[in-house]
Amino acid sequence: MKKSILFLVAAMSFLTAAAQGSDETLMTINGKAVSAGEFLYIYEKNNQAGALDPKTMDEYLEMFINFKLKVAEAEAQGIDTTEAFKKELKGYRAQATPKYMQDDAAMDSIIALSWARIAKDRRAAHIAIQCPANADSAAQADALAKINEAYERVTIGQLKVEKKKVKGKWKTIEKRLPVEPFDKVARELSTDPNVQETGGELGWITPFRYVYSLEEAVYNTEVGAISKPFRTQYGWHIVKVEEEQDHKEVKARHIMKMVPRGDGNLDSLDAAKLAEIEQIASIVTPENFAEVAKTESEDRGSSVRGGDLGWFGLGMMVKPFEEAAFSIKAGEISKPIRSQYGWHIIYKEDERGIQPLDSMRSQIQRQVMRDERSQEVEKSFIRKTRAEYKLPETMNDAAVKAYADAHLESKYPELRNLVQEYHDGILLFEVSLREVWDKAAKDTAGLENFFKANKKKYTWEKPHYKGYLIQAKDKSSLKAAKAIIKNANPDSIQSYIAQRINCDSVTYIKVQHGLWELGKNSAVDKYGFKAKNAEFTPNEALPIVECVGKKLKAPEAWNDEKGKVTTDYQDFLEAAWIKRLREKYPVEIKDAVWQRIKK
Repeated sequence: MKKSILFLVAAMSFLTAAAQGSDETLMTINGKAVSAGEFLYIYEKNNQAGALDPKTMDEYLEMFINFKLKVAEAEAQGIDTTEAFKKELKGYRAQATPKYMQDDAAMDSIIALSWARIAKDRRAAHIAIQCPANADSAAQADALAKINEAYERVTIGQLKVEKKKVKGKWKTIEKRLPVEPFDKVARELSTDPNVQETGGELGWITPFRYVYSLEEAVYNTEVGAISKPFRTQYGWHIVKVEEEQDHKEVKARHIMKMVPRGDGNLDSLDAAKLAEIEQIASIVTPENFAEVAKTESEDRGSSVRGGDLGWFGLGMMVKPFEEAAFSIKAGEISKPIRSQYGWHIIYKEDERGIQPLDSMRSQIQRQVMRDERSQEVEKSFIRKTRAEYKLPETMNDAAVKAYADAHLESKYPELRNLVQEYHDGILLFEVSLREVWDKAAKDTAGLENFFKANKKKYTWEKPHYKGYLIQAKDKSSLKAAKAIIKNANPDSIQSYIAQRINCDSVTYIKVQHGLWELGKNSAVDKYGFKAKNAEFTPNEALPIVECVGKKLKAPEAWNDEKGKVTTDYQDFLEAAWIKRLREKYPVEIKDAVWQRIKK
């Protein structure tokens, strides 16, 4: 509910944002100055085209004064000094500040670069020498030596040094061996656990799929070339960029029959699953593919969606599946294909290239913020903050960020406005809760007195029936229920019926208490209002129906119109409260300024 008051504040235009307008004092409330710019900001914002309830400036002035008086009262009560208030305001501010604590230009640059890379799929292989960052110096040196050896062997050839006796003297002979195939060297030196199978092949690479330093190497190396050794958190690497092509994505569905790996009867099981998928392939069409997938596919993740895999690019699926999906045309269904997971048939629904930058910007930004490259944005922000505020180089990064955070409101008016809105919204909620809402909810005597004083105001177009609708299994149960209704406290009736009548697994009686308008309940219409045209057929299990209560032409108690009376009583309390506030806190309007801004 506390959050909702912030939206209430915004909707009612009771924002305390400093407008980009006149700094002249328009009024003082309890000695505190309020600028003309603040008032104009609120007025203009809420009288834009399409406003639901446009107000004149004079009307807004009165509403604004009332709001400011409530905030002044909240501050006078010390609500703004409580730990609960400070914590809540701090939490709201923390949600609003992150976008101001980054370098937008650096973020835009990284987003644009990432999008440009997404536009080009690159196929690459790598050689990796595992070496964690916390390895000792000997292990670090050994890893570096091995990656340098690998780089040498695949680029210029390994240097072989021999000693030979020439004319009776030993001489050192250096000989450069031929350049070796990348996959051969990978299998001999790389510590990638899959290297013997793949020869170092990584497949197709797109941004955000690998660690940033590897992505950097892949996209900063010419096609056909090999990168220089580079470090990641896992160790040392070199990559060979083998191919580049324009980015493509496929939208597809599939039906799968799983073949568990390592099964003792793999051959017979594989043949059985192939027969199943071939039978499905013989009947499936683009039109029925989704329905067949729901019942036949053993891929639980996609079968519930009719086999839908959504959009995917190169490198996102296992190789046989990927090759089949990208080789067929949109609208076609593939032949059965085998992957390490089982047998598949694929229906290719569509194919597309890269989407426009504007449509991908928010998605890329989210990926950047979860990625190493977000550190580049932060470094740029810290660097620019140091320069902007002339902060000493001795100040660490955390201190620089704290300094920037402390000065955000003075730098960004829109943030200052928003935080002030949160501030006043929280105060408005708490003080209104104390002075109006809680009082109205708990003051039953006040509600009753208010209703009696304004009884003529509350009328109904149609009569109502107030009482109980009873449905009974037999006459003795009906009699017992009526006795309970007559003698028991209304709040205890249902409890007594459960204990004394419906005391076993059989329901003997059902009692509903309510206030029913004629025409809203057919049973009450027939047995309470005795309406001649009422049609109601009793439940066979509870065939005896009777109403106990009375017909009313108008409300007789405040809770007969609880919602309306409570709302009106709240308005009554608020009007009296505002009257007290206007007597308590002096309001002075600078007439000359007021007349000037009205023109």
